[in-house]
Amino acid sequence: MNLRLLLCIALGLFTTYIGVVMLLQQLRPQARSPLPPKPNFSARSATFVDPETGEKTIHREITVSTKLAPTAGPPTPQEPQPAKP
Repeated sequence: MNLRLLLCIALGLFTTYIGVVMLLQQLRPQARSPLPPKPNFSARSATFVDPETGEKTIHREITVSTKLAPTAGPPTPQEPQPAKP
């Protein structure tokens, strides 16, 4: 056996090994994604009828929260700190 044949066999085995590992990686169950965040809005409506006139009034309320993500990082200092020499 010459060196070139051994090198071809080694590369073929390595390629087969990589293919099998990739195939097994696809068959593993994937981690579940985190739950979706709660909706940041709500809507309510109320209907009122005036007993004297019979006029119907609809009151609609839509609430939207602007807090989209938790704050990240430490809070900023109140006074700037002097630089160290």
